[in-house]
Amino acid sequence: MKKIKHVAFLLILSLFLAGCNLPGSTEPTVDIVATQVARMLTEGATEEVKAPTETVAPTLTETETPVDATPTQTATVTVTPTLTPDQSDPAQQLGSAAWMQDFSGSSSAWDFDYEQATFATANGYLNMTAKANANWHSWYVSSPKLKNAYVETTIQMSNCSGLDRFGLAVRASSDGQQFYYLGITCDGQWGFYRMAPDVEISEIRGYQVAVPLSDGTNNPHRVGIWMKGSTFTFYIDGEEVGTATDATLTNEGYTGFLIAFSNNSGFTVRVDELKYWNVP
Repeated sequence: MKKIKHVAFLLILSLFLAGCNLPGSTEPTVDIVATQVARMLTEGATEEVKAPTETVAPTLTETETPVDATPTQTATVTVTPTLTPDQSDPAQQLGSAAWMQDFSGSSSAWDFDYEQATFATANGYLNMTAKANANWHSWYVSSPKLKNAYVETTIQMSNCSGLDRFGLAVRASSDGQQFYYLGITCDGQWGFYRMAPDVEISEIRGYQVAVPLSDGTNNPHRVGIWMKGSTFTFYIDGEEVGTATDATLTNEGYTGFLIAFSNNSGFTVRVDELKYWNVP
């Protein structure tokens, strides 16, 4: 595990927290100080996920044909096979989500604007845009507060290249300075990192090729983390891409997103849904 420590400063303005960092050695090595921003929200999850409505199949009644009746041609009914749910896909295995945020309104509590990044709800998406300086990380964490759960979000990354990247953050501390994140890069890689106090980024699993992203990040992809205790399993489009073990952050914590650009200023990630499931 690699640890890289950088000079840091903190500026507290209302609910905003800011610090300084450079990414880990597997991320772009640029000789600048990267600034990150975290906005903490503590409101509970209020959006209820409704179970799907049960559909009752019609009952077929058998009719007896008289013995002396004239035989008639019977139509052949073609039965379409029912697709079997992929039990390796956590979203299929676990059933209905315990909670969901679909960003369907024209605004939300996730809306946030700063000189380095903008988070804005519009057209059913949370649109995250990285601005100003390359490799400056901006993140935003909020409820739900989770420990053992499967967390999944659907994203699209457009107008990007190389190590322009998105992160799904989990188990964030109340001050926003500690959390894990699953990083997804525009060139189709994934990695797992831990943000620590004094702005240290620890590499747990370095960036590596993700086969499910081979069709390009401009298409929607589901990315998820199954976390239980110190064990983490990572999924893209329901397919397991890797695992990791780390026992540093063992308490429940906030959930959210991270963004940074390496090559393209104005790089935007479009987040469709954020969900979680309780795990057995």
